[in-house]
Amino acid sequence: MDKQFKLFDFQGTPVTVSIWFLLLLPLTGFNINLFVSAFIAILVHEMAHAFVASRYHYRVYGINIGLFAGSASIDSNMAQRDSIPITSAGPISNLILFAIATFAQYFFVNDFITMFASVNLFLFIFNILPIYPMDGGHILKDFLMLNMRDRWKGARIAAIVSLITASLLLLYCIVSGNFIMCIFSGLFIYYALKELEIVK
Repeated sequence: MDKQFKLFDFQGTPVTVSIWFLLLLPLTGFNINLFVSAFIAILVHEMAHAFVASRYHYRVYGINIGLFAGSASIDSNMAQRDSIPITSAGPISNLILFAIATFAQYFFVNDFITMFASVNLFLFIFNILPIYPMDGGHILKDFLMLNMRDRWKGARIAAIVSLITASLLLLYCIVSGNFIMCIFSGLFIYYALKELEIVK
């Protein structure tokens, strides 16, 4: 059972954390700096999505922090042209946090700030990759579908780019021995194949 605990309300939206998120602590080798950095980075990322969505007058039903990712439940009737800035807000928030932490390192040198900067840089790069269903994949798909005369072709090109990028990521993870990311890469390949209707 996925037990969730409410943390607070953000602009009238409940923010919850799944009990499964606590499993991240032993997975990090009980690295408190990494655990707290990941929590803050993911939380701000999802709150950024929700904040921009509310500015575009879309309803946000909730924000949840899970084991390896967060999610912001936003009105599914979102216009595709509005999806790009709303989706982009998440990675941009991590880039801003990375810049703040990097600047802070000139004045306060400690392990937490260094870890916080690294986690946010990783989340920015990882999320901006053109891999569906990550933010970068959504942005690429929406951009191509909005700007190509054949919307179906735009979606197919985005899926092909996602498949190629996810395959390269899987190869890199195998070579580097990052087996957790291998699992994610495999899932991304599956989603791309599903978008291309190669698998059901």
